Amino acid sequence: MIQRIQTVYLLLASCLVALSAVFPLFSFQLAETSEMLMGQETRLYAFSWKALGPDGVWSSLATLYYLGIAFCSIALFSFSVIFFYKNRKKQIKMTKYAFILKIALLATVGYYVYLAQTNDVVATKPQIGVLLFAISMVFDWLAVKAIRKDEDLVRSVDRIR
Repeated sequence: MIQRIQTVYLLLASCLVALSAVFPLFSFQLAETSEMLMGQETRLYAFSWKALGPDGVWSSLATLYYLGIAFCSIALFSFSVIFFYKNRKKQIKMTKYAFILKIALLATVGYYVYLAQTNDVVATKPQIGVLLFAISMVFDWLAVKAIRKDEDLVRSVDRIR
């Protein structure tokens, strides 16, 4: 199971999603006219929305449990796909489902960014969490490609017999 390259790809994809739940996803620089935080920075994490206070301490503005739970459940789902190694067709299908769930979660994060843009935001910067999430999607694509290659190899051997 571990000697197959697609297992490594799937393991890396699930670890990167889990790491992206810990790191910041986006940071926002607020305008000087903002009533809530004057000229300060806020960051969107998977589990919370944090703001840099005037004393230099990060405080939580909002708690986003369902977004964090979605990150963790997608990481667990990507990890569980590894154990379908005996049924390669099902493993391809489940990896595609994980990819679609990641796109949906990325759209949800995009919605939060859109909501932040409607307020007094001057600059929006993607952070390391979004990069890790995008790399995990690349690893999903590589895993599907490797699983298909493995399936084609097994079919060609079966034809020779």
